[in-house]
Amino acid sequence: MTNVVAREPNLASPWAPHRVRTYVAAGLFTGLVFVGMTIGVGIGVIEPNFTSDVIANLLFGIPAILVPLVLLWDAPGEHRMREEKAAELTLFYLPYTAFSQICYELVFLIGHPLGWWTPTSDPGIKWLWWQYGLADTRYASGNPWTFALEVVGVTTGIVVITMWTRLVRQSLPIEKRIRSLWLAFAGIAVLMSSTAVYFIAEVGAGFRDIGQGAFGLWFKFIGENIPFIVLPALVLYAIHIQIDYLTRRVASSVSWPDAA
Repeated sequence: MTNVVAREPNLASPWAPHRVRTYVAAGLFTGLVFVGMTIGVGIGVIEPNFTSDVIANLLFGIPAILVPLVLLWDAPGEHRMREEKAAELTLFYLPYTAFSQICYELVFLIGHPLGWWTPTSDPGIKWLWWQYGLADTRYASGNPWTFALEVVGVTTGIVVITMWTRLVRQSLPIEKRIRSLWLAFAGIAVLMSSTAVYFIAEVGAGFRDIGQGAFGLWFKFIGENIPFIVLPALVLYAIHIQIDYLTRRVASSVSWPDAA
């Protein structure tokens, strides 16, 4: 008789090579457009007009919006366990949202007290942030609510990326993985709440702070933020799946004393 040994899910590196390559390629391409536009506008090679704005946002916005769908792409013959799918979603989204907060919101946060975001037609190397302020003018008006959300976003982003650096370690003990998942859960919950405040506040204001017409509203304000609207709830559930599995695994390994 053949004994079948159940396979343990790999929660530290659940991704197949083709998905990793796609994540990395999308990230590098997006970063290249960011840097290219920033330098191009900064040295005067590219005019910071509406045409270059639209082209650049389509180039880096569409990959950023679509790359989460790569999570659904199984390799031929690949059989992912439920916990592995949950782990990959978590390990994909933590740096995805954390770097958005740290690399994007941090510059806005630093620029507010330094007066970087006053209206201008020549943003220079501030183009990447300036162009979004054209679509959501709260970023360029010294809005105190936006400043508060930036503080929360950057602080939480640092916590989230720190947890990610722990969760990708194969050697991380189960108990520490559970604690790291709980901290990641709390961080994503905070970011989910602040994102809700960010959007609902503008809905309540009747979208009066949104510029650049339909493009500013539907592509920049809504479209480019779709992953941050849709994915957090799924990530929270994915973290729950992992915590539930690991907690049961720890419990099954404990020798409980017999009842008297």
